[in-house]
Amino acid sequence: MPTRAVGYPPLPPPYPLPKDWRVGTPTRIRPWTVVIYSLVVLGSGAALAFAVLGGNVGAATWWVLVFAGATLGFGVHFERAGGERGMPELLNAVALTRAEKRPPDSWVHFFRERGAGSWVSAWFTVAGVVSTAAFVWAIVRSVTTDAALALIWLIPLLLGALVVLLAGSIAIVSTWRAASFGRLPIGVGIGPSGVTRYYLDDTDDIDWARIARVAPTVSAVDETTGDFTPSVELRAADDEVLLDLNISGFRAHAWLIYASIRFWAEHPEMRHELGTTFAQQRMDGWRRGMLGKSVGDRG
Repeated sequence: MPTRAVGYPPLPPPYPLPKDWRVGTPTRIRPWTVVIYSLVVLGSGAALAFAVLGGNVGAATWWVLVFAGATLGFGVHFERAGGERGMPELLNAVALTRAEKRPPDSWVHFFRERGAGSWVSAWFTVAGVVSTAAFVWAIVRSVTTDAALALIWLIPLLLGALVVLLAGSIAIVSTWRAASFGRLPIGVGIGPSGVTRYYLDDTDDIDWARIARVAPTVSAVDETTGDFTPSVELRAADDEVLLDLNISGFRAHAWLIYASIRFWAEHPEMRHELGTTFAQQRMDGWRRGMLGKSVGDRG
């Protein structure tokens, strides 16, 4: 059983903040943006309804695209990255699996994936449901009115709407799963043996010995809001990517996840700390130093 250790003083993580990464709370959405999005969503929704009632396929197609774009934008605008404060959870690795096989480590430091928020999940689902229903109606209407030529662009649009609906449905299921008792969490764990990526129903175990380099990357940066999409690549000696880990949707800050994985990848002599509160408190010291103040054990 892990033992309690003396807490580490607040210190910044042992590696500099990667280029284009952020620390701190990003800019909040402005009230006028909410008003504009609301008006566009309501206006396009009403126009779509009138177009459907009037049997106008062209107008309905236009307004459903406007509605879907505004709805998706409304949802995404409330999703923010860069202000996460959570700590990894020190868990028995068996609790993270279905106990069908023995995990490589008994105890791991588990960084829990937050998943899409209920707000963005709901808006993606609304956009998918409305768009799918509208395009199905448009396809049926085109066929029954001998305007089958419209299927050339209606069918691809329907497929796009189904993708949005699927994304919203997966987000809702993931959120429900993370919040429900007995459901397996999604995230990444580090233990004395290596790094484990936990998926919905699978795991990917990577031994420390296979990891030659931990490289931070970023795929999108919004200078206005401070949003960014960070990733960490675990590479082998031959530069093969063992794991490309997107860490923008975790409860802990991406910097803490990156620094933790890289530190124990580069310091095998310190891996005896993993699976104990020694490593847990070391990471807490990094987190408090990163944020510039103590934020408590749960962030």
